[in-house]
Amino acid sequence: MYEEINRFIGLPDQTKNFDSFFGAGEWRGCVPISKPSERNRCPHDLYLRQLKEAATAKYVRSFQMRNASGLTDYYLIYATNNLLGLKMMKEAMWKIDESGEFTFSDATDPNQMVLFSADPRYESLAQQILEKFGKRETTVGAVEEFVIAETAFRETHFKRQILKPFETGDPPRLQVTSAPSNRKRGTFGSASIRLRFL
Repeated sequence: MYEEINRFIGLPDQTKNFDSFFGAGEWRGCVPISKPSERNRCPHDLYLRQLKEAATAKYVRSFQMRNASGLTDYYLIYATNNLLGLKMMKEAMWKIDESGEFTFSDATDPNQMVLFSADPRYESLAQQILEKFGKRETTVGAVEEFVIAETAFRETHFKRQILKPFETGDPPRLQVTSAPSNRKRGTFGSASIRLRFL
């Protein structure tokens, strides 16, 4: 609950509570921060780091909920060691009804915040995939795991929307280096298909 944390984090009588909440005393470094965007990220980032390091969660994603005024109301943070669990969580978040009362976005990476909407920004995901895999060879399965674990997007957002136009474009931006003999161009049904971005 970001608003409550922000309001009470500097009070002397809350020291034990915040030590317990974060499992560390580093939250004290957030107290003197005056710039709103940095003050917002400080406890958020510390909490995510603690989930990864102290709680040894392999996959951690954070979802920001902003009110109609655009202010952070709270973060919903999901931590798991199960990729399927993360996949299902992201599916649920992308299906949230856009009522207009609140805005949801993936807030894990402040440089790549993605707003959940009916029309995802596929160009953002395409850029992240290219930055991750460069021009080296990889598999469809590895790309899918990256999309689920390290981006705000879902496993349903990359094959038809990115890989297919990359392969069928003129000029192509993707070369399939190994695939089943009966594979239809522009389809990526098997996780073992090997490919290289051009």
